[in-house]
Amino acid sequence: AQGLNAGTWEDLTAYFVTLPANRIELWAWLESDRLLNPVFREFYSERDVVHEERRRSTEATPLGKYDEAFNALFWEAAPYKWPVVGWASDLAAISKADADAYFSVYYAANNLTGVLVGDFRSAEVRPLIERYFGRVPRGRSDPPEVVTFDPRQIGEKRYNAEAETSPTVRVWYHSVPFVHKDRTVADLLSDILSGRTGRLYKGLVQGRELANEVQASVSLKKYAGVFEVESVVKDGKDPAAVEAALYEELERLSSQPVPDAELQKVKNQAKANAFRRLSSPFYIALQLMYYDGLGDWKYINSYSEEVDRVTAADIQRVARAHFAKENRTVGTFLRKAGAPAEADDPELAALPEPARPMARQQLREIAAETDPARLREAVTQMTEAQAQVPPEMKPVLALLLKRAQERLAALEGGQK
Repeated sequence: AQGLNAGTWEDLTAYFVTLPANRIELWAWLESDRLLNPVFREFYSERDVVHEERRRSTEATPLGKYDEAFNALFWEAAPYKWPVVGWASDLAAISKADADAYFSVYYAANNLTGVLVGDFRSAEVRPLIERYFGRVPRGRSDPPEVVTFDPRQIGEKRYNAEAETSPTVRVWYHSVPFVHKDRTVADLLSDILSGRTGRLYKGLVQGRELANEVQASVSLKKYAGVFEVESVVKDGKDPAAVEAALYEELERLSSQPVPDAELQKVKNQAKANAFRRLSSPFYIALQLMYYDGLGDWKYINSYSEEVDRVTAADIQRVARAHFAKENRTVGTFLRKAGAPAEADDPELAALPEPARPMARQQLREIAAETDPARLREAVTQMTEAQAQVPPEMKPVLALLLKRAQERLAALEGGQK
């Protein structure tokens, strides 16, 4: 097998693996036994590993702690205000008994969904699934229902902070949950705004020349959703002017119907991307698991039809509902005194503009790394990948490799 891994989101945890079709029975035996007879080896040392992951991904990154605080401000009452990895105090307090109790409720047969995608015959596989997974008992009690939801926001919230980052404006709006008639409308609304041909890039980066980067996205969760807009302010420009320009673009969507040609272009792109996501059994399985966790696995089949049904009037209606002032939380992140600007890093500034956000984040993680063993592994992986990356990514990889080697040398030389 290969790719044995897991992922945790707000609404679900998924375990996945890719293996030959003639190993399905072996997988069914192993996976069902893991659920039937779990053994939490070295629980407390593994808890420390998770704590270290939190430190690296949240506490040691320029915006990690601020992202966490902003998310907690946005959600009024819903459980989504809690970070997936947990607060530091949660990790310090959880015990083996707590983990056992949690597992017995959420990893019981009545709370599990299995997904198999690939080259097999269902009539042959079904008896194996029933034989092995039929051993896993129903839990003694069902998982508790979520009963606390965010009330309708009644006033704008604002979050101002200084961090080691380029000046950034972030605006979040409350959106719909995943199982909602407007889910695909919200998805297309974000597509109209996003990308190099989207309205935000054309308006703020190319037109007004106020921003270096701008993006919009929508995250529809099981019980609620969030529509996110974020812009990195161009050096010398006023974040307040960027924020005002963002609202102008959003207001245009609320007040004017999207032209037919523009809407059709976005629809075509959305359906083409959905088709590309069917390119491998692995990505099909991930989508089925994720959509089922949010409440509707059939979305993988109905998405294109839902896209076709969206009208310009739907876009305008949802934009009006979403982009009200009282429905938003605004974050302004200014550069902390002494923090380097992107212009102060000529090697980063020399990279192609589309590659800079990813490279910037990777460079921050390299600079925050304190474990020489992890850096040595990263250097090895990047060295091996040099011959395989596309030509346009070679300068990015070269810079990351150089900085990782420099950071490794500093750590091994006793510097911090």
